[in-house]
Amino acid sequence: MRNINDEEYIALICTGEFDAISKAKIGVLFENYFDNINYNVIKEGNDVFVDFTGDREIGGEIENVVIRFIVYENVEEFEIYVVSVNNKFLDADETVDLLKQIASYSGFSFEGGETPSDD
Repeated sequence: MRNINDEEYIALICTGEFDAISKAKIGVLFENYFDNINYNVIKEGNDVFVDFTGDREIGGEIENVVIRFIVYENVEEFEIYVVSVNNKFLDADETVDLLKQIASYSGFSFEGGETPSDD
């Protein structure tokens, strides 16, 4: 894997797009939808992950959302690795529902039924 710094890994995610939410940068979608945003790069062996964390308010309650992306060896592609809300892992359908909410909040539509990735 090409060696880049943490800021470049984070920029890769923030400037990337989900296949199913075209023309919308991930960073902008997250900034619009979440509060208390944070990104963290985790390196485990040969794998590089970028964890996004942010808070959202649902029904008057604050929920903490973590979206972990895995960055592929070419350092140009990534995909969602796992998503949790309040420390509960979401399945694929729940992840799609969350992404639909994020897209809709910023006026974008979600086009597809599978968990999106950046190809």
